Amino acid sequence: MGLVPRATMLAATLVACAFAAGCGGSVADADGREPTRAAPPASSPFCVAAQQNVAAVRPLSALITRGGGSPEELTNTIDGVRRAGAAMLNSAPDEIHDDVQLTVDSMGLQLDALLANGGNGAAVARDPQLNARLAAPELAAARERVQAYVNENCGALPGTGR
Repeated sequence: MGLVPRATMLAATLVACAFAAGCGGSVADADGREPTRAAPPASSPFCVAAQQNVAAVRPLSALITRGGGSPEELTNTIDGVRRAGAAMLNSAPDEIHDDVQLTVDSMGLQLDALLANGGNGAAVARDPQLNARLAAPELAAARERVQAYVNENCGALPGTGR
């Protein structure tokens, strides 16, 4: 796999680890017609934080996809993602708090690796220890539970295309 596909894969992983917070709730009509979007519920602090998280991860994914940026740009972008993750954790409802903690921790591992590799997503994608930790079943289950909560309680988040 070349550098660009690996970097793109890491960017996609970062987006997934951003709790896939952009999925909106869909409901299918009982008569089998196409699903329609549910109306977004009132914004809770957690849903607002999820929106901010999606917005913070987007520029980081773009940076990785294009092969990185200046050290200052990388650091500032990563700091924004960390702040957004902390906001999600601080506002997480009790029922998913531990799951949000796991996903924020996994994002932190990726961010640390990106910093250590100067934003080189391909180098991070080749790290077998990091990949093993990110592929852990408990992390996948935590992400799914957070995603289900977001779908049910936050509706479609702006700018996610979902």
